Amino acid sequence: MLYHNRNQSGVVVVVALFIVALVAAISFAMMERLERDTRRTTLLLRSIYAECIAQGSIAWAMDQLRNDWERQKANRVIDLIPIQSPVDKINGYQIVSTIYDMQARYNLNNLSNLQNQDGFHHLLKAIDPKWSEGKTTEIIKGITDWITRGKQQNDYYYYYLSLPTPYRAAHRELWSIDELRLIKGMTPSLFNHLKNYVVALPEPTLVNVQTASAPVLMTLSPSFTLEAAQAIVELRKQTPFTTTKQFLNLGMVKNQPITEDKIVVTSQYFLVETTVSIEKQHILLYTLLARRTNNSGGKADVAILWQSKGTW
Repeated sequence: MLYHNRNQSGVVVVVALFIVALVAAISFAMMERLERDTRRTTLLLRSIYAECIAQGSIAWAMDQLRNDWERQKANRVIDLIPIQSPVDKINGYQIVSTIYDMQARYNLNNLSNLQNQDGFHHLLKAIDPKWSEGKTTEIIKGITDWITRGKQQNDYYYYYLSLPTPYRAAHRELWSIDELRLIKGMTPSLFNHLKNYVVALPEPTLVNVQTASAPVLMTLSPSFTLEAAQAIVELRKQTPFTTTKQFLNLGMVKNQPITEDKIVVTSQYFLVETTVSIEKQHILLYTLLARRTNNSGGKADVAILWQSKGTW
């Protein structure tokens, strides 16, 4: 009888130990899941708050561009590009927001006008003189086909369909410079060389000679040399262009076939690049803004055309 009781006691102890181990395992799993859910919720809340901060920076950029226009002074540059946000920290979040002038770049959608193709050819050769005439011509033809509406079946049509992952040309204006990667003749190396000098804007635009880089200035004339364009960039650091006539009256420009209807000194399109960070978490937001004005010194309206996270 005593042996039987001892045996039962042993079973009870084993069962008790099993229950304790089971409860411990369940508790550990619950704590692990709670920790994971808490971390996920924290990251989600941070992301939402970072998004709100980023959108706040867009409100700042819109006000900045509107005020720059409405408070402009005679013989002064309207937009001192790039423009950095005065706020760099909010409640522990690091914020970097910068406004860039997109008319300082060559608008790829200008290629729908055949008269603009020589300028783009000049830009390609300025970026890398080693590119052959055949290569530059192929790229120009490929982009022109891509943005030309109403194109039917042609060599490009069959080329794109023959690829391992087939697709069709858009036959509309470019919405993003990333679309260049899809165009026949484009290579990763060529794209990386080109991406800092081009943009895809929703309508044909003029080059801002106050903010354009030397290679982009070269698109204004097929006989413009890189040295002359670089000299202009250095010159405007000392004497900024506040009127198009100032630019046209420069010695290195007078003999060039550049007319006033090709250039501007104030822009309509701007890109806002915003980065918001906390610890290892961050978001990168790109926003294209359009500033519409009626007349010099008048009111300005600034609108968001698109936003994109991570890339544009």
